[in-house]
Amino acid sequence: MRRAIIFVLLFPLITGSVFSQQMQVKSKVVSATVYTQGAQITRITKFNLDKGENRVVFTNLPPSLDESSIQVSCSEATIVSVSYQKNMLDSLTQNPEYLKLQVRKKELEKRIKLEKALLQTIDTEKDVLLSNKKLVGEQGVKLEDLKNSLVYFRTRLEELERSRVDKAETIAGLEEDLHKIDEQSLILSTQKVMNTSEILVTFMTDQPVSANAKIKYFVREAGWYPGYDVRVNSINDPLSITCKANVYQTTGEDWCKVKLSVSSGNPTSGSTAPLFSPWFLDITYPYKRAILQAKPSEAMYDMANAEVVSEANKDKSISALQMPVSISESQTSFTFNIDLPYDIPSKPQPTIAVLQTPTIKASYQYTTIPKLSEYAYLVASMTDWQGLNLLTGDANLYFENNFVGSTNLETKAFGDTLKLSLGKDESIAVKRTKAKTFKEKNLIGSKITETRSWEITITNGKKQDVDIDIEDQIPVSTNEKVKVKLMDQGASNYNSSTGQLKWVLKLKSSETKKLQFSYSVEYPKGNQIILE
Repeated sequence: MRRAIIFVLLFPLITGSVFSQQMQVKSKVVSATVYTQGAQITRITKFNLDKGENRVVFTNLPPSLDESSIQVSCSEATIVSVSYQKNMLDSLTQNPEYLKLQVRKKELEKRIKLEKALLQTIDTEKDVLLSNKKLVGEQGVKLEDLKNSLVYFRTRLEELERSRVDKAETIAGLEEDLHKIDEQSLILSTQKVMNTSEILVTFMTDQPVSANAKIKYFVREAGWYPGYDVRVNSINDPLSITCKANVYQTTGEDWCKVKLSVSSGNPTSGSTAPLFSPWFLDITYPYKRAILQAKPSEAMYDMANAEVVSEANKDKSISALQMPVSISESQTSFTFNIDLPYDIPSKPQPTIAVLQTPTIKASYQYTTIPKLSEYAYLVASMTDWQGLNLLTGDANLYFENNFVGSTNLETKAFGDTLKLSLGKDESIAVKRTKAKTFKEKNLIGSKITETRSWEITITNGKKQDVDIDIEDQIPVSTNEKVKVKLMDQGASNYNSSTGQLKWVLKLKSSETKKLQFSYSVEYPKGNQIILE
């Protein structure tokens, strides 16, 4: 009997050491590497482990994290197993903005209730006053008492009416604010409610310890895209490019004070090189109708063949404003590591992070095509831009401290020279006019000859000299019966295959130059062509 009692008393101790202890642990996001599509999240947490086997559930995680990307590390204990599960009962913390609105709503409702009670008091006092307006006395009412009574009634009623109007306006304003809060709350409350997921980890330790765990995983509901501010103070100064990252995430939880990195890579685009399949060709019979659907090929990351540019090879013509950002490069991508902590809320609207503001030497050239637009456009050409780690994105353009427009910086379309149009400069006047004396139509035998002549006038209204390219054209015949002849090319460079005329000029300040060219077109009588 004594042995049985001892066994019963010891059984809880034995089972406590044999079966693992389970605890729920929360963690916080400390860093995020955001790719053009998706993000690598790093979380940390601290907890206590008992001797033996411990089962820990890391809770309140985004529901759509990539299970195959989960990594857990802990130096104080041995990790026995890692598993993943959905939690359909719990949901991520409500939107803080929604909670603030609810607090504000309660405050407004309390004030409205109080103001309505005060308004009711005013109405009650007014009713009492009006119900006692009849003056009664045994010997009548003295004139002086009547005057005093009337003054009192009038003054008090006026005060009550003013107070009543003020209270009504106050209540109306509060109810309008309450209506706005209800509308905004409705928008936030209809947003998708996201459940959570959990990572279950079994730890083993030979003694009680205070453990620190690091959790990494990949989420798809995040990304970034580049944006640029291009500034040129004058055509004698270098060009400045402010590179910005528009970072967004909709994982369901806010990232607060995280170490942020943005990478040009895209893990979702696939990592397997494409392979050709046989291309079978057969005769197509017109009476057989078939619907062919092409299977979309797996997207390939276009930076796979990117050249790695070391710091030593970067041209000295590029200088950068010192930003708290470091750049790391690999064979297939580059990453901007931002040293400042960032808050990235869970919403579609992006948070803008400034990455770098390099300045680069550029040559500036004006160009104009008067036939299409009688404006001169400033174009900046940069030959040493590859080391800037630029991606395709929208760019805002500023010239001489004025916003001149937006453009798309298409880095894939450029080779060694990156060209940017900085907008039109209205201080350079361009005019294209038809010379009437050279417009004629001659009928000689079975042929018709039409002659056209154009004059281009350019005036430099700037305080400094400018280089400018002027382009125009004459028609190119695609019919052997139509003959086009350049009669006067006006000292231009002529491309006979395209019909392009090009002048390269240097205009001094306030200088005006005139350019002329003329051509003739001969075609058979009885036909019609369209000329300018």
